[in-house]
Amino acid sequence: MATRFGGRDRISTKSKLAGELVVLGQVLARARERAGLKQSDVAARLGLPASYLSKVESGTRRLDVVELIRIAEAMNVDPADLIREVKEAMS
Repeated sequence: MATRFGGRDRISTKSKLAGELVVLGQVLARARERAGLKQSDVAARLGLPASYLSKVESGTRRLDVVELIRIAEAMNVDPADLIREVKEAMS
């Protein structure tokens, strides 16, 4: 029998990566705090509502690479440093 894609037996990528998304959020929150910034500061620099960053930091919103780079730049942090920190935290 062929494997079905989609439908009720489908597991979302967000669900599969829930733990990793929490780790990413924690790393971003620590980096923001080290930079001495509040969520509202970073969100204002991005031109987005603070709720956006709150969802990212809580692991309830996925990020693409472009968004990660923009968040890092808004915090004056090297995106590569964030990725290294996420990788270390996941291992």
